[in-house]
Amino acid sequence: MNKVVDFFIRKPIWANALIALTLIFGIFNLWKMSSSFFPELNPIRITISVFYPGASPEEMEEGTTVKIEESLKGIAGIEETSSSSSENTATIIINTYQDQDLEEVTTEVKNAVDGISSFPVGAEKPVVVAQKTNGMAANVAYIAVYGDLDRFQLKKVAEGIEDDLLNSGKISQVNVSGYPATEFSIEVREDDLLRYNLSFDDVVNAVRTNNRDISAGVIKTETEELIIRSKAKTIETDEIANIVIRATRDGQNLRLGDVADIIYQFSDSPLESFLDG
Repeated sequence: MNKVVDFFIRKPIWANALIALTLIFGIFNLWKMSSSFFPELNPIRITISVFYPGASPEEMEEGTTVKIEESLKGIAGIEETSSSSSENTATIIINTYQDQDLEEVTTEVKNAVDGISSFPVGAEKPVVVAQKTNGMAANVAYIAVYGDLDRFQLKKVAEGIEDDLLNSGKISQVNVSGYPATEFSIEVREDDLLRYNLSFDDVVNAVRTNNRDISAGVIKTETEELIIRSKAKTIETDEIANIVIRATRDGQNLRLGDVADIIYQFSDSPLESFLDG
């Protein structure tokens, strides 16, 4: 090692030549190196969605989610599975290992899910979808919507832009974010509860019973299959306020709007989005 150092000290021209060659090869390789502003990664996600009209989150969990998760046990290539059960729907997300063939794992997942024969009557066939893209390559652009408007108006403008982009025929997916989820707030007036001798449970049971979709089974014939559903769920504040809690002594109907204020609003969220400060 000392001889090499001594050689370059005595003949610095060779040291400069070596540095020059290193720079030349480095620049050449940098120019030939493939690069991407949005690097493409192999997709690793499979999503299973189940729709069961009128089912509660507990019914979705017991009737569909648990059975699907059990059917996935033993399938090679699955790294992690997560699920969520809500009213009417259940979603199971599967993450595979990066070196796995996603199409092969998806086929095995479909076969496992199709083999389940004990789904509740009224539950629709599970939909299994493999993710097509992954990473930053899936994002083409970000659009910020802002102005001197309230959040509902901004949300409406954003949804209009979303529809225009999807209808263009050049964009297949648009995600709108930046505002909280919407909700119905039923604010019960305590004085009216006391006046009509009601409890909070009476109000809750009235809303739960009268504002939901119910699956009543299936009628099968030789040529067709009819699914019977009672569609009574509404998202209109006026219709929710018109829900009957009970009949009064004089034969009048006591409605939800008589004891509570129904407000359609954004849910409370600790996060806010800003543009330029």
